[in-house]
Amino acid sequence: MRSLCYDRSVPVLLFDLDNTLYPQSLGVVARIDQRINDYLHARIGIPASEVDGVRRRFWAEHGTTLRGLTVQYSVDSDDYLEYVHDIELADLLEPDPTLGALLERLPGRKVVFSNASRAHAERVLALLRLEKPFESVIGLEDLGYVPKPSPGAFRSALERLGAPAERCSLIDDLRANLAAAKRLGMRTIWVAEATSDRADETIDHVIANVREIERILVGASGLGV
Repeated sequence: MRSLCYDRSVPVLLFDLDNTLYPQSLGVVARIDQRINDYLHARIGIPASEVDGVRRRFWAEHGTTLRGLTVQYSVDSDDYLEYVHDIELADLLEPDPTLGALLERLPGRKVVFSNASRAHAERVLALLRLEKPFESVIGLEDLGYVPKPSPGAFRSALERLGAPAERCSLIDDLRANLAAAKRLGMRTIWVAEATSDRADETIDHVIANVREIERILVGASGLGV
């Protein structure tokens, strides 16, 4: 679906969801990983002693475990996404009004761009009370189940948004995703909790927490507004 009604000169901020809009230390992804392991064992029949290694290999080779499963096994993508995201979140996530106010202040369009399901993304945003700043959520199903860092995932997102890559910034916690975005001409901002991480030819900016984004995106060197 191509969006033709947007002003292509307006900058677009593409925010990853998990481990980007909230800290990795909260443990949300660890719970998802456990559900993925359960799926691999219960639904696919992989021995319990091997599931963690298989999950990591699929993630490294294909971007998501689901992509690996669709290559090597016949799985129902929607059933998989519903299964692995069926986790308790309310004890881990709480409203973040400071981040919400910050996002509201940022100029340009704000969009969530995630390899998770749209339903999971919307649950997370609701618990963080961050629904308002974002005009839309692009989940894995909106990408034809082709995840970041595949170029196809980025092309699908840009087409849905009616935006050129050079007017977009990707804020993400994974270097591979940012490298793919950079090759397309996007600005890249790495949310990296390790203080030793540095910007390079792939990463334009490194921040330890998403709340640091305002100092980068606003001003003469920011979004050009």
